[in-house]
Amino acid sequence: MSPPPNLRIVLLGKNELDNARVGNLILGRDAFQTEALEASEEQVSERVRGQVGDRLVTIVNPDLFHPGLLPHELSAQITECVDLSAPGPHVFILVLQPENFSEEDRNKVKSILGMFSYEAINYTIVLTTVRSARHVSESFTVKREDSFALIINECGMRHHMFDTIDRFDQNQVVKLFERVDSMMKRNGGRYLTCKKTETMTGTSLHLGVKPLQKRGREEDLAEDEEMQKKRREALRPSQDPTVTHQLRNSVWKESKESVREHAQGVMVQVQNKLDHCDRSSATLIDYIRTSIQDLQKKPTQKIIIGVFGQTGCGKSSLLNAILGEYELLPTATLGACTSVIIQVEAKTESNYRATIDFISKEEWHKELKCLLHDLAEPEDKRNKDICKMAEDKIEALYGPESRKSFKELISDHKIADLLSLGTKSFSHPQALALSEEIKPYVWHHEDDLGNLYWPIVKAVKIEVPKQKELPENIVLVDLPGTGDYNQTRDEMWKQMLRECTAVWIVSDINRALSEKAPWEILDRNMTYMMQGGECTSIAFICTKTDNLEVQSYMSSQKLTDEKLQVTNNSDRKRKCILHRNGKAKDQVKKKANKEYGVKPLVFTVSSHEFWSEKKLEQKDTEIPALREALKTFNDSYTNKVAKQYFSSAIGILHLIQAPTNIDRSKLHSELTKKLEDEWKNLRQNRLRPFYNQLEKSLSVGVQKAAKKCVEITSEQVKVPPGKDGRGYHQTLSALCRNKGYFRSRDGETRDLNRALAVVMQNSINKKFNNLFPNEVRTGQSVQEKIKGQSVQEKIKGESVQEKINEFSICSINVSEGYSKPEAMTHILNFLKAKEAKLKEKAHEDILKTKKDMYASIEDTVKEEMIAGYTEAEKQTGPGSMEEKIKVLKKHAESVKCTMFNKAKSKILNVFNQLMNQIEFDFKTTLQEAMAHALSESTFSMDVSSEIEKMEELSAQHEDSIPSTE
Repeated sequence: MSPPPNLRIVLLGKNELDNARVGNLILGRDAFQTEALEASEEQVSERVRGQVGDRLVTIVNPDLFHPGLLPHELSAQITECVDLSAPGPHVFILVLQPENFSEEDRNKVKSILGMFSYEAINYTIVLTTVRSARHVSESFTVKREDSFALIINECGMRHHMFDTIDRFDQNQVVKLFERVDSMMKRNGGRYLTCKKTETMTGTSLHLGVKPLQKRGREEDLAEDEEMQKKRREALRPSQDPTVTHQLRNSVWKESKESVREHAQGVMVQVQNKLDHCDRSSATLIDYIRTSIQDLQKKPTQKIIIGVFGQTGCGKSSLLNAILGEYELLPTATLGACTSVIIQVEAKTESNYRATIDFISKEEWHKELKCLLHDLAEPEDKRNKDICKMAEDKIEALYGPESRKSFKELISDHKIADLLSLGTKSFSHPQALALSEEIKPYVWHHEDDLGNLYWPIVKAVKIEVPKQKELPENIVLVDLPGTGDYNQTRDEMWKQMLRECTAVWIVSDINRALSEKAPWEILDRNMTYMMQGGECTSIAFICTKTDNLEVQSYMSSQKLTDEKLQVTNNSDRKRKCILHRNGKAKDQVKKKANKEYGVKPLVFTVSSHEFWSEKKLEQKDTEIPALREALKTFNDSYTNKVAKQYFSSAIGILHLIQAPTNIDRSKLHSELTKKLEDEWKNLRQNRLRPFYNQLEKSLSVGVQKAAKKCVEITSEQVKVPPGKDGRGYHQTLSALCRNKGYFRSRDGETRDLNRALAVVMQNSINKKFNNLFPNEVRTGQSVQEKIKGQSVQEKIKGESVQEKINEFSICSINVSEGYSKPEAMTHILNFLKAKEAKLKEKAHEDILKTKKDMYASIEDTVKEEMIAGYTEAEKQTGPGSMEEKIKVLKKHAESVKCTMFNKAKSKILNVFNQLMNQIEFDFKTTLQEAMAHALSESTFSMDVSSEIEKMEELSAQHEDSIPSTE
């Protein structure tokens, strides 16, 4: 369990000056006043915030032990302290000196802690200082039955000692935080939810508000004024909607986190209450406890953003700017970046970390044999591109002029050791140091031959500190659009593409329209992303917008200073850049819509100007806009997770609140019948028609694909137009060796399996769009969004998820025929929450299964064609190219009928398995929930106030979500 990035500490103790010194030591500065107050000064709570390492630390320093405090004044002080430490403190640090700590003091400490919460003692650490060290030892605290030893024992033996409190010592703070983290781990990682203390009528809740007496709160007063200013700005209409949206997000981010933390604290308290319940109902209590523990599990799913682009398009510089790191991902300035997949995500540790994932030794040996075979071909029969690729790989690993045999090359210990590792990790406190470390694994440079390892790298995973610009639930994946072919990397590339929530296609602005590569990426991978994936957003990113010759551009566009509204010479280039950006956006959108039927977002970016700001302001570089897009994805995900949390938590509380003396048997009978009836109706009347429709579309696809199978095979394997055939046999051999797939260095791709599968896929694409839409936040599917259809054009209820969402056993009317309808409502609310969780799981299962179903067509084609590829690869000698082509065409003819029927059967079987699995999950989960909710039990626990609080927090969370409009 990771420690929280924000730590809230409350200092308690008899000596306010010692408290202040401890607070200053923790913060590393003179934040609290350490001189004695005048007797006339009123006592107030102080709060100061500061950065300590990678944590934002808030310290609240109330003077609750002042001998002159009356009961109502103490109550008011505690109320203020609760407000200042909202949503709740993580730890109370009790600063005590054993030589003057009496039994009366011990009782007062326990009384004050109890006014915060009966659980406060479990969140308390006793701290002593060097001047009292002679009084404190392990034997003293354990064996001596005096007041000081007893309070330490009551605090769970959590005692810490500072060597000094008169000077800053970071090591002391680190050790204290380790003890705090250890305590928090035992408390489930949560803060303490404090109760509001009632005060006497006519008294102020906030005493001593005179500015001069607030001492350490001046910083917070200024901070609070700044927050109020931000709130006012966020609510005020702005000419720039992006700015307004950013302000709203920044204002509400902390409040949303506080609400979620508070809700988790409520459930921890409920879990602690269960410890004091009668164990005669142990089965039910254990079920409730397990349900609460399941709530604490953090989702592992991440939002993947796939970033495509050719070498030199500015992709690495773009990602570095988004991450706020000038040099993290190596750029192609001095060397050519390779086709290694790089993924970047945020983690909690403060260092930058990279993990290199290598291909297996067996795979490299197999590939090395093929590379050497290609290089052994006679000069007049060589494919220059394939041979150059082979030379680059061998020289990168083994050095220039590596004319060695296979046996000699595999005996290289350095490469053999790396392959045997499987993975290798680096960690550095600075991004640049990590960048230098990973360069040999991700790029190619002629000066470093023999010390480059990218040919044996499968992927590189980079983790950046959580405080950086990358939101915690986002993974950026550099997916090279072109590069050398490696079977493992290609399979990983396809799998990653299917997992992408969004795809960014990156191109130099000067070549965005004319260059084929970015548009081929879109055309070639559309179905992988949509029907075969979960993509909900496509964006084109035009880079290097600052690369513009002003006079030439103005002349070509027939622009004048008057047309551009140029006011001075220094502003001319900026106006030209923005003018070209606007035109580029319009042209890219127009081409994408006209030729590919998509309506992407378009960004025009300058990474160079983002750092230098010589000609453009930061907002003009559109890096902030891309960051905001990532935050929007992240917020959407976290809001969904929070909504699921509140739903499940409130459901559990309703289960606890349900009384025992109710008509359980009758309700159980009704619910059991309802479960069977509802599922039968869902299966036969709602989902079975979908199966029949899918079967019909697949049958049409089988006929069309079988009819065109041989024709497509012939087209894919013939000598390309404009080539005389010399060297083409190497391309064909590579395609057979790689089981139907070949990609050259310049991006030329031949994928026979894909070409054969496309006909059948096209026949089911429309039906797939309806049955398994990729939902965006508005509820509109990405296919509809891309095609420009409105929500109204979609036939309601055509998706599998929509039909499952109609399922419910909780529509029973308990207002009639039941003696205690309100009690029955608690049970139904619990079951509704269970249904909601099941429907969310079904959504995840459907999404995963639909990707597997769609991919199974191409996978089946590959399986059925492997025998043909193997036979064709065996053809050698004169005329072997023609023989390979004949073998492939003959094999396609022999399997064309069975191959596509097998693909159809697989899809239908997987669809049935999905329905069976969902039925099993619904029935077993709901039956178990009903058994516990309606069991004969004496368990009783009042959580009505917790239900009310949780519903209030849920509403607050919904209110805290800023509008996206």
